Amino acid sequence: MIILHDGNPLSRIRRAWVNQVIVVVCMVMFVLQLFDAFSWQTLAFYPHQLWTWSDRPGPFHGLAGLITHMFFHGDPLHLASNLLALLVFGNNLEDALGHRRYLLFYLLSGVAAAVVQGTLGSSTIPLIGASGAISAVMGAYLLLHPRARILILAFNIAPVMAPASLVVGFTILVNVAMAYDVSLLSGSEPSADLTRIAWWAHIGGFASGLLFLLALKPRDVPLFQSPPPLPARTMRWLGRFVPTLAWPGERPIEEPGADSVVVLARQNRPLVAKLMFIAKALIYVLLIFVLMRYLG
Repeated sequence: MIILHDGNPLSRIRRAWVNQVIVVVCMVMFVLQLFDAFSWQTLAFYPHQLWTWSDRPGPFHGLAGLITHMFFHGDPLHLASNLLALLVFGNNLEDALGHRRYLLFYLLSGVAAAVVQGTLGSSTIPLIGASGAISAVMGAYLLLHPRARILILAFNIAPVMAPASLVVGFTILVNVAMAYDVSLLSGSEPSADLTRIAWWAHIGGFASGLLFLLALKPRDVPLFQSPPPLPARTMRWLGRFVPTLAWPGERPIEEPGADSVVVLARQNRPLVAKLMFIAKALIYVLLIFVLMRYLG
């Protein structure tokens, strides 16, 4: 699943500049990695070094790596998938927390995710990537906007718009399953790439995101907010062509000047709405499997 876009506009700030700066820093650092501009390997997080309080390989007995590992990535796909998710979910979280609280949230969550990975996962494999911090951002987004529509590529093939609760919930389940048994979803001997993924960092990030949001959230920011009545223009346009899995009883994408009588009629027929939701989901899942069979 590739996360592409959401239709959740900002309401409290004009621009999520902290989130954008984090994205730019990660991109610049990756370019510097490609050209070996400095010994970036020493800035990864080495759990074993921190536990033993060794002087090497990272500076400050491994403490620096708790922060610096979040800004380095292993390959272009690792970078792109992380930054796409951060752009989708981070903007609205910064909108809810404010600039300074969002930066504190991001750094604390990344540290917590790294510690969880070093404790429950491998303590000898160096850790790089923003996945732990971004998982925390997704966990916090789940508490704030569970019904917001997210545009994804399901199974990396089929575009679909789904509620954030489904997107983030499915991501959490996959990470828990892979942390339990990395071959569970692959169905065979796991590849080297799968075994190197820090599944526990993702799980620790989700958990820390829930906790840090409750600790840092301003009092006037409610949890479990309703989806915006009028999503961004891009999402309204895509809603005409891309199948949408909406919560039962909701219109998938609201249009300007929507007839309130029609909306009320749909809300008064919950059974029909649920059946349509299930039918649409089954048809689209079948379509995905057909595409995977003939294109995969």
